[in-house]
Amino acid sequence: MEQDINDRVYMNRCLELAANGKGRVAPNPMVGSIIVYNGRIIAEGYHKEYGGDHAERVAINLVKDKSVLSESTLYVSLEPCSHFGKTPPCT
Repeated sequence: MEQDINDRVYMNRCLELAANGKGRVAPNPMVGSIIVYNGRIIAEGYHKEYGGDHAERVAINLVKDKSVLSESTLYVSLEPCSHFGKTPPCT
């Protein structure tokens, strides 16, 4: 039950971050992302502009110690992309 509550908090934070891209990312969707390690948010990102890095990539790039990524959870307000467009896929 506690994890469900945490998941909701983390997803809500992703939605808050996504709103920062309003008016700058069209025709792409607004997307927010966070990375959680040991119950703590260690990085946040959002899609800042059309053609720029996606939210997942922004968050990953902000993690100082990349060795913790394999033990972390990535939350994204939209499913991670798997297609080539202006940027390569995140998955």
